This record gives sequence, C-alpha cells and structure tokens, in this order.
Amino acid sequence: MTGEEIRATLSKNIKFLRNQRNMSQAELADKSEISVPFLSAIERGTKWPHPDSLAKLANALGVDVCDIFNSGTQKVTNNPESLSLMKKLIENERKLLDSLYFHYFGKDK
Repeated sequence: MTGEEIRATLSKNIKFLRNQRNMSQAELADKSEISVPFLSAIERGTKWPHPDSLAKLANALGVDVCDIFNSGTQKVTNNPESLSLMKKLIENERKLLDSLYFHYFGKDK
C-alpha cells in the first residue's frame, strides 16, 4: 500500500465512520478537539493528522486507530502484523513531527 493509498483510506474511512454515526463534521471536530476546516481537509485527503489528533478522532468515533486505516472487510486489529506495522507508523510519525516542531520552535512541546 502506498502513502497515497493510506491517505485515501484514512479520508474515506473517517468520513464513512462519521456518517455511519450520524455525526456532522462540527460534532466530530468538537469531540476530537480539532477545527472543522482541518477535519474537512482530512476527509478530502489534503491534510494528514498528527498521531494525537488521529487518536482523538478514533476515540470520538468509538474505534481503534487501526480501524481507521482498514481498507478491507477484516478488522485490522484481528491481524497482529498489521497492528504492529500501524503502531510503528504512528510512532515514527510522532517522532518526525516532534523533531520538526523542535527544529522550527527550538523547544519541546
């Protein structure tokens, strides 16, 4: 799966899960502590959420983070290899974002 495919899956699944729960973008954004324009951009695939925001989105939707990336009918959480890869992806993403933050702002969050 390419990065573009991962982003497309994330976008599609967040919107699907939100609609399945009859939530508006405003409701999900509020529960996830992110802005409506940012959520809209995530759902369009033009923005990529920070791992912390991703966790908040998953919690607000009542699913595991890994389920947001599920592109098939089987839940990702049933596949230990996929779960391990997803945890590594999130960990690496967090390290990269923390490094960028430190580089531009010269201090830890």
